[in-house]
Amino acid sequence: MPENSQSILQSQPYAQRERLAYIDFSLQYHGSVSRIELMRHFDIAVASGTRDFALYRELAPDNLILRLDNKRYYRTDRFQPLFQHDTHAVLNTLAHGFGDKLSLTPSGSGFCEEAPALMTPPQATLAILTRAISQGLVVEMTYLSLASGHKRRQVVPHSLVNNGRRWHLRGYCRSRGEFRDFVCTRITQLDAVEKPVAVSERQGADAEWNQYITLDLVPHPGHQHPEAIALDFSMSEEDGQPLLRLNTRAARAGYLLQHWQVDASPDHHLPPNQYHLWLRNSDTLCRNAAYPLTNLRLAPGFMMSDTDFSVSQSDSDMTRYK
Repeated sequence: MPENSQSILQSQPYAQRERLAYIDFSLQYHGSVSRIELMRHFDIAVASGTRDFALYRELAPDNLILRLDNKRYYRTDRFQPLFQHDTHAVLNTLAHGFGDKLSLTPSGSGFCEEAPALMTPPQATLAILTRAISQGLVVEMTYLSLASGHKRRQVVPHSLVNNGRRWHLRGYCRSRGEFRDFVCTRITQLDAVEKPVAVSERQGADAEWNQYITLDLVPHPGHQHPEAIALDFSMSEEDGQPLLRLNTRAARAGYLLQHWQVDASPDHHLPPNQYHLWLRNSDTLCRNAAYPLTNLRLAPGFMMSDTDFSVSQSDSDMTRYK
């Protein structure tokens, strides 16, 4: 990368720097980018898009290569990021789309603070995983499990999932022959490789991921003033009872209920001072589901109707979500 790249970069107008950051981000986390994508995202003309890619190649000539067969620019093995992307901004962008100040560490207002994120995947891990997902590659990795320690895994990844506390990789595990979740921070070594992928290993075959279920959340019956909980969660009234109805992927339902400390027991027996919400329709979820709702085993007090298996917060890591 030319020594004066950063000085040239900083001399460019803000709008162009944002477009260059978009190119840089797309190469690092998706593995490729095209001029038409840049033009559509920023609503710019062909000439502007051409100038942006020309400038990016001037600033970082070793970062990308153009494939004439599909007119896309691809990341090279010599890639060095032109922008220092903030990890939390990267994850937010992957979840919600490219926005302003991706390349900067977010600056606060000084009067608004949130809880710190204690578990953040390394950027190198995140970049390899997102490129593998974008390009349909297989990931060969060493994974440190609480149950079995270090093991080599071959996974066909399709999504990243935030369970409220940490990020998981979801994909088809060839060792176990099923779709599983892996904690991103426990991946100690990985490579993305080109290998044939069967239809049964792709996202479309992940029944629990593609199945949506409805969670009926109400204030825990043990509270004397349920209207306070209703205010917290902006609940609406239905049949005279405050209700928050959520539609979520079955593969995420247990995470959501665990994160918000929802009492998922049929008889709401968990202490209301710890569990402000109750899952009102827990007894019908499994009966009405098209496929087994394995992730719900993570929900506090949830009882699997088909196996009479319940799991508490303390032993939730014993499920296949680890």
